[in-house]
Amino acid sequence: MAWSVLRLLLLGLMLVGLATGLHQQWLVVDWLKLTDDLGLPAPEDLEPIDFNRLIIGDQEQD
Repeated sequence: MAWSVLRLLLLGLMLVGLATGLHQQWLVVDWLKLTDDLGLPAPEDLEPIDFNRLIIGDQEQD
């Protein structure tokens, strides 16, 4: 029982650390390289994705 609680705690800490790293831009995902490594087709003019704008929305709207 104690091991499963410890696993959940460590998983939660990893997810919080990953989310913090992405939010603070410590971690950057190169989508073109990722899709190339996976063998997926990618458009040539792929623009970076702003996850904050995608999740929260555009804050400049009146």
